[in-house]
Amino acid sequence: MLSQESPREVISPEQDQRMLSTPVLCYIFKDKYLPPPIFHRLIAACITRWPVAKKKETSENLIFCGCCIFDVDLFHRLTLYCRSHIVFARITRMVIDEAKIPDTKLCTRVRKFISLNLNKIISYLSQNLKYGLSVQCTSSQGVSDDSKVYFSPMFDIWFAEESHAHDAPITPEHMNHARLCVALVTVCGNAMREVLRTQVPAQHTDIYQAILANKGKLTGRPGRPLLNPSQINVVFPDPQGKKTGTLDQFDISLLYILIRNISAVQAPIITGWGNDPQDQPRDTSLGASVERIRSFRNHITGHSPDAKISRQDLEDYWTKFEAVIRDIEKVIGRQVCSQELDRQKRQVISVYEAC
Repeated sequence: MLSQESPREVISPEQDQRMLSTPVLCYIFKDKYLPPPIFHRLIAACITRWPVAKKKETSENLIFCGCCIFDVDLFHRLTLYCRSHIVFARITRMVIDEAKIPDTKLCTRVRKFISLNLNKIISYLSQNLKYGLSVQCTSSQGVSDDSKVYFSPMFDIWFAEESHAHDAPITPEHMNHARLCVALVTVCGNAMREVLRTQVPAQHTDIYQAILANKGKLTGRPGRPLLNPSQINVVFPDPQGKKTGTLDQFDISLLYILIRNISAVQAPIITGWGNDPQDQPRDTSLGASVERIRSFRNHITGHSPDAKISRQDLEDYWTKFEAVIRDIEKVIGRQVCSQELDRQKRQVISVYEAC
């Protein structure tokens, strides 16, 4: 690449207010490591697709060390540059008119071209490099060249075609919801399994014997069995009813039914079964913990209107998860899931720190 550093006005131009730029698309490489040859090859790939833009006053090519500007068409310019472990891309509509934003179809095509070639280059040079995709807001001062990335409300301009095809872009709030669902299903689900496994009524040797002994109660209540047909198939896969499914096959809803109806766990003292004991923080019994997990499941997955969780809500839920797991482990007398929850929490924190 050229040795000349890119002038700051190239990265953060003083734009006419009617000349609009997209938010900056950011390819953030994990472990804060981006080998220079990757960016160099990406620039080379772009040169084969679009001509390098020229400075109007001097007609010199706008290509520098770590930065290159391309004329994508007569009306749009692509600025592609690299700082630290992040590759930045911004499209500016160069024509001054009243209300024109950068063409969304063009933005989608450019983003796909960059992503496709970046993936090819990474595959050729190294199998271990990974990156995440985020968006940096464009401020009135231009685009910052530091490594801090801020999520933009105009995120979907880069993904407009997917949005129009009913394939909306994945936002940070969507990712927060996904992380929370993983923790709910794995950590809280395993905590529920451990409760069911350890809280066996005295007359039974293990929980599987208890399930078989209560088959009639679970499946045969006149008009309203405790389990629906799909749950019955999971719990009693054997047509003859002589063996049960394993706890690892039971989801949170099914585990809740079994804990409530055939285990030795007592109902929450004040609120009873079926009620969220959120107003009873002093009730740390197993029954209250089970009800709290059921409530988490309902709010996060069952009743979520848009599958989005803010960062603050993510942190609040994580605190609640930690409290419930701690209460369960205290009653059971040993660690069951707290280490896994800590591991997942560290992963989430590292993602935010990388941004």
